[in-house]
Amino acid sequence: MSGSVKRLGQSGPIRKLVELWRSHPQIAQFITYFLVGNLATLVQVVLIPVLQPVFGATGLVDVNLHLFGPIGDPAAVTTVTVAGETITGLNPYYVFNFTAGPVNTLVHTTLNGITGDYLAHGGLAYFLATFIPLILSQVVSFFMKRKVTFKSDGNVAWQAMWYFLAFCVITVGANALYGVYQPWLYSTIGEGPGGLVAAFLQCCIAFWVFFPIMKIIFPESKSQS
Repeated sequence: MSGSVKRLGQSGPIRKLVELWRSHPQIAQFITYFLVGNLATLVQVVLIPVLQPVFGATGLVDVNLHLFGPIGDPAAVTTVTVAGETITGLNPYYVFNFTAGPVNTLVHTTLNGITGDYLAHGGLAYFLATFIPLILSQVVSFFMKRKVTFKSDGNVAWQAMWYFLAFCVITVGANALYGVYQPWLYSTIGEGPGGLVAAFLQCCIAFWVFFPIMKIIFPESKSQS
């Protein structure tokens, strides 16, 4: 039996797959990048539904967090449907828009000098529930991309700095879009599933933008060239 398995590995489909993998290093690298990216996404998918109720049960849900805005009309209004009920509230556009209060409820407050009923986005609680998993996933991603995907032996501190800068720029861009689709997702499929889909979309955006940048940050080891 062991002899048959060994021969299969030497001359069968496994060997052909190995040869195909080695003969197309760029494709192999992209597939590895894809698998590592999915592992990083899995970290988020597991942690976000755990952390959302944990942080949501704290006073942090009542702490506002707004960064990079408002963009456009500070009195912009958004309508969402929650449990069959239509809710309309003020919802100015921020790149990081976490108005205090339970997600997709109305809170009476003053923002940008305008007092009224604002659509809540979970406050600092939901910011932390989203970004702690994001940071942890990127730590895992950094080391795996460096050694597994790109097989780089460059200066780790230098690479970490550039990776962090790229991560910040891409995250701000992804969150600029997040502010557009998050309210609709949460009102359509609920907080839990909506949070997972929103995180998945953020990962997809980062995935396609990151790849060419990573090839620059992680130059291939000379021994691999």
